[in-house]
Amino acid sequence: MSLKVIEYRQLLYIIAMFMFVQFFGLLLGIALFSGEIISVPSQVSQSFFNSPINLLFYVAYIIIVSLILILIFRVYKGKKLFIIFEGVVIFIASLIVFMVVFGMINDSTLITLYGMSITTNFIIAAIAALVLIYLKNRMPQLRNTAAIISSVGVGLILGISFPFNIALLFMAFIAVYDFIAVFITKHMLVLARVAEDNNLALLIGVNEVEAIPAGSLDKSYVAEYRKDKSELKRRTRLNRLIGKDMIPVAARVELGTGDLAIPLMVAISAFSPGPNFVLSFFVIFGAIFGLLLTMFILRKYKRALPAIPPLFFGILVFVLLYSLIYGVI
Repeated sequence: MSLKVIEYRQLLYIIAMFMFVQFFGLLLGIALFSGEIISVPSQVSQSFFNSPINLLFYVAYIIIVSLILILIFRVYKGKKLFIIFEGVVIFIASLIVFMVVFGMINDSTLITLYGMSITTNFIIAAIAALVLIYLKNRMPQLRNTAAIISSVGVGLILGISFPFNIALLFMAFIAVYDFIAVFITKHMLVLARVAEDNNLALLIGVNEVEAIPAGSLDKSYVAEYRKDKSELKRRTRLNRLIGKDMIPVAARVELGTGDLAIPLMVAISAFSPGPNFVLSFFVIFGAIFGLLLTMFILRKYKRALPAIPPLFFGILVFVLLYSLIYGVI
């Protein structure tokens, strides 16, 4: 098997997970806008996000939180804080997903518990969220599952909060921030490294180790491998991949949960007012185009890239295409 085949296979896995988040999230967003499951944000909340100035405060909040997290991650060397942080994120984000899903298949009943009025769907969703956290900690291979569900939840929360034009503006701000955070300050790379090292559900990824014919690899890679061959042979898992003319190659592709949630936010916000299925689909296919562009650049330059800028570019191209076809947005 050649390295290109592995890379294309990983690309298909990433695209499949990305598309699942977008289409499943949009389905839940449509259910939310129906108003029959749980109430969408109040007009007061939506009017707050109607202002670009208020949106800047929200962007500043995200930047400040990111910087605080980096400071904590640089100083703290334990594991428990990461588990708690991940658990809070998964619980909040997945709670709304489970509430909508259970609301679509089951009628909710209002009950009183310890003096508080809550719905049965909320209780079931909270239990499901806690079970997800438990299973992910017991089975690290469920990281992608937890990350996908969390991404859908974040996209839902933001998508029903922002009107479409503000959602696009918000994504533009995030695209600029993502570019700066990866190429200039590089603190996004620190966050990604911490998430990877601690297997946090802040990324989706495909990691594989395959045996590749030595003749199909770069000479510098082969020379580096031969230098470390004796050490690699001590690792039983890699040892079975090492043959006379075969070299084990680790291939990895990752995408942040923000790269999944932000396009979903725009797609959901495009649905209302309307409903406007067509614009939402244009946004999703624009995001897929942007993801393909990201993967093309990634294969060409072989370095960490900010995904939001090309995703935003793809969405913008398809929104403009929609405008040309239908005359309005």
